Amino acid sequence: MLSYLFISSIGLTLLALFYLIFLKRETFFQLNRFTILIGVMISILFPLLNILPEEQQTVIANTIPVITLPVLQVGDLSLSTTSAVTLSDHEIALLFYASVVFLFTIKFTLSNLKLWKFIVRNPKEKRLNKQLIITNGQYPTFAYLGYIFWDNSRKLSKHEADLILHHEIAHVKDFHFIDIFIMELLKCIFWFHPAIYIIDAALRTQHEYIADQKANQMTNDSSYRQLMVRSLFDELSISVGHGFQFSTIKSRINMLKQQRSAQWKRVHSIFSIFFLSSIIVLAQACVKDGLTTDVDPRIKDLQGDIVFGYAIDNEIYWTSENMKTFFQGYESEQTTDLIKQLEAVKDKNLFPSYISENVNNLLIADMDKDKLSEKLIQKIKALPSSRRFTTIKEGSSETYTDEQLKNDVFEVVDQPAIYKGGMQKLYAQLAKEISYPTKAKELNIEGKVYIQFTVNQDGSLTDMKALKSPDYLLEEEALRAAQKVMTDWQPAEHQGQTVKQRLVMPISFKL
Repeated sequence: MLSYLFISSIGLTLLALFYLIFLKRETFFQLNRFTILIGVMISILFPLLNILPEEQQTVIANTIPVITLPVLQVGDLSLSTTSAVTLSDHEIALLFYASVVFLFTIKFTLSNLKLWKFIVRNPKEKRLNKQLIITNGQYPTFAYLGYIFWDNSRKLSKHEADLILHHEIAHVKDFHFIDIFIMELLKCIFWFHPAIYIIDAALRTQHEYIADQKANQMTNDSSYRQLMVRSLFDELSISVGHGFQFSTIKSRINMLKQQRSAQWKRVHSIFSIFFLSSIIVLAQACVKDGLTTDVDPRIKDLQGDIVFGYAIDNEIYWTSENMKTFFQGYESEQTTDLIKQLEAVKDKNLFPSYISENVNNLLIADMDKDKLSEKLIQKIKALPSSRRFTTIKEGSSETYTDEQLKNDVFEVVDQPAIYKGGMQKLYAQLAKEISYPTKAKELNIEGKVYIQFTVNQDGSLTDMKALKSPDYLLEEEALRAAQKVMTDWQPAEHQGQTVKQRLVMPISFKL
């Protein structure tokens, strides 16, 4: 998401600069309007086309779960679940961005609801086949959707009223409200970018020039410009509509008096649309390529049957050294707890281009950054790195036969198995049953016991065993309590059928 915002922001910046330098003083108002709209559409849509290269969109379905269930902690006859949620810097930035987008969207929605409520409740009258909403001074005159809010409290002659009315009708007939709604939504998304406000103001200004030009055609004297001067004293604008008072009156008067741009410049303006489109696409394409070329050249030198990758945030750090050797000297950090999940990439067609052809398998460990020591982080980050290219997909992308669904034991499924009554009930029952072995306390033994079991199609449990344990005393107690309490499960489902699922529950004994 942040990559999209960055790339699209480049297009918006180029568009804003292009308008200020080349289009601002041109009098081909409709052409300027369409140029701005086309530039906006290209800026926001082109980055959506393959925002990351194909090799960065690899979906890994062969995921090896390390910890499936939350950890149970036992200490001094108490048991509790640990479910701390940690966020990366990237996730915090996205959360903050999304929060501001939400607030702007709410504000935009409430503004429209307020105006619509006013439309429903207030008197209307029809002039020149257009619905006028009488505001009685609560709102100025402005166009909104297919309506015209009419401030009947202003003292205007019939001629002045007709001029203003034709100005607002021009907004309605040219569907300027569509442009405004698009820009208001984009301002919610790109609230952080100054260019979006410049573009919004530019587009609204072109709308006013178009409406001024059409209204001014009704008279051959200076009465329209005089009316605009009067509006300087009560200038006010509505964000989702067009007001006669919108924009800088002085620039509008000057534009009305300005000599029309030479016709040969029309061809130049048409050409500028293609030129603008080209530079936006080219700039955004170059940035997209740049986002994916940040690869350490040392990766190409890595060889072996398996190359190991350690993923931290949005980077993968690569080594040919196996995990046991790499983590030697860091056993005290309980390395199995540092790995949230493993991704096994066995298909060479899914390898990114920077991986050597001599490598047969990739094993990527998604590391829990908050549990890593600073020393271990430094060791990992000293390895050659690349941007993360994998995307974890819930469930499996493979299609299984009925026979496989009936007999195979799955780890990744569409609907995981769950204890009947909920996991909180399971933990509460285990809390009553499990106790810290007295002898283990005396010997100062602590650590985690990893209990693996299979939930069958009927909800029963089989193959329960300890995968890893610091001591047989803790292992025996964990297995005893689990076998007694964990008896009634809702089986897993995959591809619409009930299947067996293998789960792992870590039980932590801590003094």
